[in-house]
Amino acid sequence: MAALESVGRPDGMILFVGPGYGEDLPLLLDRVIDVAGCEQVVGANGYGVLGGGFEVEGQPGVVALAWSGLDSQPFLMTDVCGDAFAACQELAARFDGPLREEDLVVLLPDPRHFEALAFLEASAKVLGPATVVGAGAGDPLAGAPLLWSGRTVSSGGIAGVVLRGTKPPRIGVTQACRPVTDLLTVTRSRGHWLLELDGRRALDVYREVARGPLAEDLNRAASFLLVALPVDPAADDLKPGSYLVRNVMGFDPEANAFAIPEELPRGSRIALALREPGSAREDLKAMLEGIGSAPPAMGLYFNCCARGAAFFGIPGLEAAYLESYFGKAPIGGMFGSCEIGPIGGRSELLTYTGVLALIDA
Repeated sequence: MAALESVGRPDGMILFVGPGYGEDLPLLLDRVIDVAGCEQVVGANGYGVLGGGFEVEGQPGVVALAWSGLDSQPFLMTDVCGDAFAACQELAARFDGPLREEDLVVLLPDPRHFEALAFLEASAKVLGPATVVGAGAGDPLAGAPLLWSGRTVSSGGIAGVVLRGTKPPRIGVTQACRPVTDLLTVTRSRGHWLLELDGRRALDVYREVARGPLAEDLNRAASFLLVALPVDPAADDLKPGSYLVRNVMGFDPEANAFAIPEELPRGSRIALALREPGSAREDLKAMLEGIGSAPPAMGLYFNCCARGAAFFGIPGLEAAYLESYFGKAPIGGMFGSCEIGPIGGRSELLTYTGVLALIDA
């Protein structure tokens, strides 16, 4: 808490908390709010936290980002089930005036009660030109995802904050997967099951790309060989930042099929994508080079729980990259159960990604 005592009284804070706090979380919040002298605190628990050049995964850890002189509006919605459009309208009604392209909307949902695709589709219509980023809460140690605003803690719903800057935020999205096939056309499907790709049995195509031991161990293959969905249905190929990644949910050897979380009708196109650290590291470097090296006033980084030390083989790699590019600029974030960020001009539900949002003075 000494760090909070040294910054004076902020106007607002985002508090990211690693796993394992559970019932002790209200006590932690009370202490942070009392020390900082600021009730405008929002946040969520995650699989880990990062900031200041370090990452803490799978164990308790806390990162706090505090600001002064930046207009912000925290919120906590405890019930967002049902009509996603109505929920977005309720959210927009909480803000002072219409949102602008200079505004950053940070969403921290409980993924169990968040109809992500419907909510994000509605948000594009209701929240106007503001940029929407965020991550799903999760706690693999203490159980339920927890969200908070002020001293109120909730399991379920969405917490978050609108940060109303003077310039549009700088946004970068980095992906851990690279396409390893050309675009393939879904020629037969049933619900979530892909039955044929380019007229061939879908599982045969998957095994052919997996090759070797992975082709024989499909459960293991599913950890590495995923599905890329183009954001633009008319795209001829998949360039970095132009596709969404979805995991393979299951296999049906008798039907020669595999399933993904989204239902794809006949005529849809996909590619198979390989999740591997070398490409992910190069994509991270390219994202950082593209976003500009000027240190921001503040930054947020939402990272996938499937990245980190277990994936890269190096503890703290992404936090170290952020510090090497932006120095001691205050950048913090969390490892979430999913990510939210813009792909192809609109905010999408993302997986296996890192989403960086920089706010300039």
